[in-house]
Amino acid sequence: MGSNRKVRPLVSIIIPIHDRFNLVNETIKTVIDQTYRPIELIVVDDQSNEPYNPIVTSTTSFIVKVLRHNENRGPGAARETGRQAASGEYIAYLDSDDLWLPKFLEKMVYMLTNNPEIGMCYCKTAQFNGTNRESVTLRHRNDQAFQSIFPTLFFGRPWSTAACLWTKRATNLIGPWFDGWTNEDIEYELRAGTMGIKIDHVDEVLCLERETEDPQQLSQVSNDKAILQRYPAVIQMAKTIIKNKPSLHKDIPAIFIIKIMRPFAAELFQKEEYEKVNEVSKLMIKIPNPFSRKWLLSLILFISVALRKFPGSKQLFLLSCRYLS
Repeated sequence: MGSNRKVRPLVSIIIPIHDRFNLVNETIKTVIDQTYRPIELIVVDDQSNEPYNPIVTSTTSFIVKVLRHNENRGPGAARETGRQAASGEYIAYLDSDDLWLPKFLEKMVYMLTNNPEIGMCYCKTAQFNGTNRESVTLRHRNDQAFQSIFPTLFFGRPWSTAACLWTKRATNLIGPWFDGWTNEDIEYELRAGTMGIKIDHVDEVLCLERETEDPQQLSQVSNDKAILQRYPAVIQMAKTIIKNKPSLHKDIPAIFIIKIMRPFAAELFQKEEYEKVNEVSKLMIKIPNPFSRKWLLSLILFISVALRKFPGSKQLFLLSCRYLS
């Protein structure tokens, strides 16, 4: 007699790593401990000093793949390598120092399978420092349920990358990860937002996010360097908003300018990265409707940077930033 047991969908879990194998193994242990099967674990070694050997071997319900870059390309490129190799119906991007509680996959898959219109769900996330899991705080706004990425994303991500589960359909729509070192996750989610991908919330702490100053963390760099590393992602996000502007709600481009572009331009200006401020302000002019208040203020920003050697130009720039709110 044939079995009537329903086949559960495969979940692909992509973990980009670079050294810190003790933390990697701790993370993978929480994948092994999942109550859900089948799993496809894809570890992308972003050129660690030594090749990584996994603590688990493949079985019929737990497939293990280890892929290695021949150069250190960063977390975005590593996740994209994993995405290209993934064969699961659902995809999770788990950072190499974050942890899942045992029922993470079971409850997240249940949410997605019972709500086929949703492209991503996220759970509550507790943050902890170092190895102290006893002292945790809930991620900002993480207790709230949001059903759309826009405008949620612009007011601070209430979800961490590791707390999300995506459908393969959604990841195919979004396309490749941006090949960047910082804000590559926000850029990825911004593209998802422009496509109207719906989201939902699992109201339970199922993910633990490690807060660390570890210099080996894939995206852990000095503040000055981080600002410059954000630049390619912010430029890419602006181009995406401009490209999709006709299909977006009229408030979204304005919020993007206020919450993302304006503060970033001010940070670059403070660091005297004038050429980069110039490029940012050029794109800012293209986002609002011509001759609107935000368009005029963005134009003044651009002019004040171009004329920065003249007296009063800095004050004009700061004044324009102030009124772009």
